[in-house]
Amino acid sequence: MKNTFIGTPMERREDMRFLRGRGEYVDDLAPANLLHAAILRSSVAHGRLKSVDTSAALRIKGVRAVITAKDMPGGPPIVPMRLQPLPEFRPYEQPVIAHDKVRYVGEPIAVVLADSVAIAEDALEAIAVEIEELPAVADWTVASQNKSILFEATGTNRSLVFEARKGDADAAFAKAPYKRREFMSTGRHYGLTMEPRGVMAEWDDAKGHLTVSGAAKVPFFNRRILAKQIGLAEDQITMVENDVGGGYGARGEFYPEDFLIPFAARHVNRPVKWIEDRRENLMAMNHAREEEAILEVACTRDGTILAIRGENLASLAEPFAIEFEREPLRSAGCGAVAKGEGLPGLRAAHFSRISVATGSGLLHMAMLPLSMPSTTSGAFHRQIDRLPRGLWPS
Repeated sequence: MKNTFIGTPMERREDMRFLRGRGEYVDDLAPANLLHAAILRSSVAHGRLKSVDTSAALRIKGVRAVITAKDMPGGPPIVPMRLQPLPEFRPYEQPVIAHDKVRYVGEPIAVVLADSVAIAEDALEAIAVEIEELPAVADWTVASQNKSILFEATGTNRSLVFEARKGDADAAFAKAPYKRREFMSTGRHYGLTMEPRGVMAEWDDAKGHLTVSGAAKVPFFNRRILAKQIGLAEDQITMVENDVGGGYGARGEFYPEDFLIPFAARHVNRPVKWIEDRRENLMAMNHAREEEAILEVACTRDGTILAIRGENLASLAEPFAIEFEREPLRSAGCGAVAKGEGLPGLRAAHFSRISVATGSGLLHMAMLPLSMPSTTSGAFHRQIDRLPRGLWPS
């Protein structure tokens, strides 16, 4: 049977609709009685939230409601980790809205609902917020000193250490004829989508049904989490995935706004829409990486690798990484090395991945394909590339 797909142009089903301007993005939706949401976000990286006074904002014509953590019975829910939800991470998971502390620049403090986006944004400036500033926890080096702790109940910013061992690495290094140490760091990168995120929610009080538009990539996971947070059965929620102007990995998570907007719609019993602007998008959508790795290799003079040891140091920025610790041993490069994959002479290995909570904001979404190779893997490949120069300098 001839395979006609190979070498045959395939017409995409959506092309004609987009070329004719008939795409439907979440911001194109405008049901009757719609309210527009704007979110007041923290400009302080770390501090105690002393008070939030919304009275002046509520007096502005066209403002219909201002929602804070006090409007949520039992306190605001947390955003759970989607993958690798280890119990050690639970004390570091973020609330959907600040209620006792702010832990990163951009954390939601209040949600204004108004007749237009302009009115809602003007009302943000009328909200009086008192924050007692605390020392910022900017990166893992500061965080690891535990002089300023983001979640005081834990007593530490170090959330977890993963280790993988094979044999006695220290002994192997002591006897090895040649050793080499490599340091590597990766900066942040970001999946800058053409279309910022958006959510629109409609609550049907008669039917007890919630419709959420703007879901992307993981609608079933988001529905499951939202149902638990908002107190509904999953079949009481319909998630609608509209056209999306760029997804990458960053859209595929449950963000605070994925609760706040449906909650707001049910709270006021009117449709509510929130569309982030670019500045907000850069603050409030996940970034990736920002890690450091130290890797040592011990080998014979003929280049046979005998032992490897090292550390992978990662900033688990608050809001706590929803998916960052996915397959953490693989992410650290630990698993493959501990098994000796591709290294027949390997006798010993010792790897640690140290995960530290920081307040640097919104790190570690999985942006394919750039996020898959870890910093440790990069350091290992650099070692392989440079070992011959040290062994045979001529």
